[in-house]
Parts: sequence; C-alpha cells; structure tokens
Amino acid sequence: MDKSPEVLRAEKLADIFSRINLSELPAMSAHVHELISVTCSSRSASYELAKIILKDYSLTNKVLQVVNSAYYALGQKVSSISRAVTILGFDAVRDLATGIALFEDFIERGVEKEGITKVLAKSFLSALQARDMVESRNLRVSPEVAFICALLHNLGRIIICIYLPEKFREIEREIESGLSERAAAAKILDGVTFVLIGQEVARFWNLSDKVVESMECGTAEAGQAGDEMTILRNVSGFTNKLVDRICDGQDLAPLLARYGVLLQVDRKSALALMNKSIEASEDLSDSMRYGLAKLKIRSRLRTIEQEKNDSSPKPGTDPAGTSQSPPPLPVSRDKSLNDFIRDITEILVGEFQLNDFYLNLLEGLYRGIGFDRVILAIVSIKPQGKILQGRFGLGDITPEQIEEFQFPLSVDHLFASAVVENRDKGMTIGPSVSLPEPLRSLVVNRRIHLLPITLRKSPIGLIYLDRLSLRADLEQEQLRSARLLRDMAVMALRKIMERKERKR
Repeated sequence: MDKSPEVLRAEKLADIFSRINLSELPAMSAHVHELISVTCSSRSASYELAKIILKDYSLTNKVLQVVNSAYYALGQKVSSISRAVTILGFDAVRDLATGIALFEDFIERGVEKEGITKVLAKSFLSALQARDMVESRNLRVSPEVAFICALLHNLGRIIICIYLPEKFREIEREIESGLSERAAAAKILDGVTFVLIGQEVARFWNLSDKVVESMECGTAEAGQAGDEMTILRNVSGFTNKLVDRICDGQDLAPLLARYGVLLQVDRKSALALMNKSIEASEDLSDSMRYGLAKLKIRSRLRTIEQEKNDSSPKPGTDPAGTSQSPPPLPVSRDKSLNDFIRDITEILVGEFQLNDFYLNLLEGLYRGIGFDRVILAIVSIKPQGKILQGRFGLGDITPEQIEEFQFPLSVDHLFASAVVENRDKGMTIGPSVSLPEPLRSLVVNRRIHLLPITLRKSPIGLIYLDRLSLRADLEQEQLRSARLLRDMAVMALRKIMERKERKR
C-alpha cells in the first residue's frame, strides 16, 4: 500500500531529526497555525481573523498596543481587533498577529531565552524590511507573502537554536572560525543544513510552497526579476542577510553587489530599511525589545553609518576630496509643484499637441521637483525590433546625449527590464554596474529613477530622472509626485489614442 504524502514527509523529517539527535518533531501551536492559514478568500475572513486573535487575551493586547503605536500614526485610539482590521486591513493585522504569536510561541518552548530572542528579533526585522521593500519598489508580489517568507526564511536556524542550543553554539563557533553557515551546520549536524531542516519542518506544518522555496537564496539577473518566486527568494535572502551582516559588523558591499541591481537597493536605502524596521519592532513586545537590546542593533547600525561618513567624500566634494559644490537644483522659486501639476491637468482637459504636453511634463519634473537631468524616451519600431529612443530632455544634457539615450528592448539590463516589466526603479549607478555604452557613461555616479510609461499593457516609453550622487535622494512625497506626473503622461497618450480612434 502506497504511503500518503503526509506520512512520507513525517518519515523524512523523523530521519533528519534522528541524525541530529532531536527526539521529537516540533509542533506549531494551533493558534499560530490558524493565523497563518486564515486567508481573505472567505466572506467572513475579517470575523474569522478577529475570532482567532481574541482567543488569546495576551495576543489581543499586544496587537492593539502595536496598532496604537507611533509607527502606525493613526491619529485615533483603536480599542478593538475588528476596528484594527477595518483601518489597517486584513493582511496587515494577520501578519502582525502571526509574527507576535510565533515569537512568543518559540520563546515559551526554548530554554536559552537570550539566544532565542536574538534569532527571532533578526527574523522579525527581516520580515518588516521585506514588506517595506516590496511596497516601496512596486515589486510584483504580495507584501504580506513577502513578510511571511522573510519571517520564516531562517526557520531551520530557529529550530536548532530552540531545540538544540548546544549544537547551535557549536555552529556559531565554526562560523566565527571562518566557515560559511551552510558548511558549519553540515559539519555539526551530520551533513544536514539549516535550509533543509527549515524546509522539511515547513512542509510538515503544511506551510505554503512559497514559504518553503523562499528559504533558498539564489539570485537572478535583473531582467529575470519578474518571476514571483525569484523575487520572494531574493527579498527574503537579502533582508535576512542584511540584518545578519549589520549585527555582526560585516561589510555590506558584497551583499549589495549581489542583490543591488535586482532589488533596486543601495547602501543608503538598505540602512534606511533597517532603521525603519527597528522603529517598528520596538513597539511589538517586551521580548522583542529584549532581543533588540541583546543584539545591540542601534549601536552597531550607528557604527556602520559612521564608518561610511568617515570614509566617504563630504557633501560638496568630489571623490578625491577636493572642494566641488554642486550647482543648486533648478527648483522654481515662483511656482510650486502643485502649480505645475495644475497647469498640466488643465492641458489634459482641453485639446493639446502631444509634444507640447511632453515639454510641460518634463518642466514640471525638472523645476517642480528638482533634478539635474530629465529625459523622455519613446518606444519605436525598427527593423531590428523595438528601440527606446531619447526624444526630449532638460537639464545638464546635450542634444547628442539625448540622442545617444537609446537601446533595444530585447537586451538584458536595468533600463530595458524597467520598460518591459513596467516596474519603477531607483538606485545609484556606480562604476561597476553593467550597462551598454554610451548609456553607462551617461548615468554613472548618478542617483537615477526610471518611470516606465505603459498603455494597454504595451510599453510606450520611459521617463528618466537623475541627480548627482552627492545630492540628497528624493523624499517619499516627491517620488509620489513624480509617479503622478508619469501617470498623467499615460492619460495624455490615452486621450490622443482615443482621439485618433474616433476619427477613423
């Protein structure tokens, strides 16, 4: 008689645990399992979620404490779980409750509280960063799925820390001596790795395939980043490794070289992600604050930030350290960004020529927000395929450079993938970034933003924006305004297309 998949999974996990001298299989508490399993597919999903949380008085109080924390800045007192779901949304409350419940569940089971709280604090910091990264970069995966995948990415490490603390300390000593985590775990655990343990426990707990597969850390080229599983693996891997490296005082450069282009992240944005996740985590629970304190996370982060400040050129200097104040950004003094947006809106309401609209749009970006250069490139059909060709530009750029801003969409690099996949991107372009010439020499040492223009699921063009790398990056409100102006370009194209269709 053939064995069921559930029986086979249990037997495989039992075999692994027998090799590492663990006597019993860990069982996820029914409460945590309920929280992970409940989805918004049911009509009564919000009611079911509230009911699960309300089963645990302590969890209820902790969720409400976080919802009313400064991080959410709701401006109103939330006194019920049902109200929290209404305001923050089903997924946000489910993820928050799951993280808190899992955290407390593991702590209750463990013997060595300090080690457990440190490992779990790292996982929760990583999960918050994964959710923020997916949202802020418009990566095409659910922020809530990214949260859970990053939270459980190091499940195998957590299991060994909780159930085999002596083995865990041996592994840590091997890592300190120079071995990789994978090699150290395999040496101490008879060939078994943290990833293998985590994946088998997750399967035994009936967690989703996405959680299981995201425990691997493979990377892909930027042009392959549209696949959901690729994004989840890389976001989970990056955020967890970022937390590890900061806590261990390690150099971030190798990590950013591996993930930077794919995830649109540089040193500055990585440290900003970490700071935001720490602020959010400090309000979660006493155990979380204890774990953060033991990690000495804030002092380690300050050390890394100070190292960068000490070794980097000061604002107003070139890389050699000589005085070189960049010219002021061309922000209009007599016309606000809202004035530019209002003028462009009025153009859209009436009859207009597309080229005139484009020039008004670029001026709104250039003088309304403030960039060193803005370029509008349009997709055209050539015998060799689709080409993105620079059409208009403002700022520190020549007509020849605008004309040289071109490339076929069939190539595999950062700019082409933004257009083909319709994904906004922003990052600092360093000398090592792979781009075709003369595009690379045009944008190197610039902080760039790429805003693709897509109509009816077809790529139409790209708005390129940059600032010198010495300047401050865009604030979130400025980035939202830039995206709004891009959306107005889509509206203009739609109106022109509908006008042509009416005339046929």
